[in-house]
Amino acid sequence: MATLLHSAETGHATSTFGHIVEVASNLLGLWRQRVVTRRELGYLDDRMLQDIGFSRLDAEREMSKPFWRE
Repeated sequence: MATLLHSAETGHATSTFGHIVEVASNLLGLWRQRVVTRRELGYLDDRMLQDIGFSRLDAEREMSKPFWRE
């Protein structure tokens, strides 16, 4: 069984695990970015919202979304 740890299959499993960790890390980063961005919308006044093409209602809708939703 110890020889399996040094086989080519172990390298594949490691790269698969690495890929899973990378995907999870990217997803967590995206979720954090959404939380921060949605929170920052609350600090913008109506003029600033208009500059980015949002109404107050658009901002409220966006801020009410859970972090995992686009």
